[in-house]
Amino acid sequence: MTDADSKAPLVVLGAGGHGKVVADIVLATGATILGFLDDRVAPGSRILGLPVLGPLEWLTTNPARVALGVGDNLARARAADVIQAAGASLATAIHPRAVVSPFARIEEGTVVMALAVVNPDAIVQRGAILNTASVVEHDCRVGAFAHISPNGALAGGCHVGAQVHLGIGASMLPGTRVGDRSIIGGGALVARNLPPDVVASGVPARVLRHLTTGSG
Repeated sequence: MTDADSKAPLVVLGAGGHGKVVADIVLATGATILGFLDDRVAPGSRILGLPVLGPLEWLTTNPARVALGVGDNLARARAADVIQAAGASLATAIHPRAVVSPFARIEEGTVVMALAVVNPDAIVQRGAILNTASVVEHDCRVGAFAHISPNGALAGGCHVGAQVHLGIGASMLPGTRVGDRSIIGGGALVARNLPPDVVASGVPARVLRHLTTGSG
């Protein structure tokens, strides 16, 4: 955790698979978790031995810090706005076995999983996910609420737009860019710039279809 008040108790939003991993990261840092928030799981249920406290609205009377355990990029972005409107704050969760340069910038609400690497002058914006063993090289920018999947790799100077999903094992050549909200398939190689709102896959990655803005 990199918050100024990193040991203060918090809640994890999302009690699904991704939320479990986020909770595991938080616990690995030594922080205390009050429980999960999830409107699809009955209050009082237990996940990883921790209680489900209720839906997101629980924050209106209990403005705790929140670690974002929601994998869907658009849903995570919307939830972050609701959290902050309720007067709560976003926690940043960085696994102790991640390697993050002191010269990198990690913004609030970000999750950095085990074995991820973030090198100097990289910027990881609000609410992004750097999944297990992902690599963000020097001078890269990962946009707000983007998701770099396990073993995803960004060579130096790459730019990933807001809410981009880079699939498992996908990689980007130096200096390439992916526009906002685009989805890059697993194992793809981004060898040239890709526009916003597309689905692309292959080696090299080619546009397969265009998305309606805001869809995923």
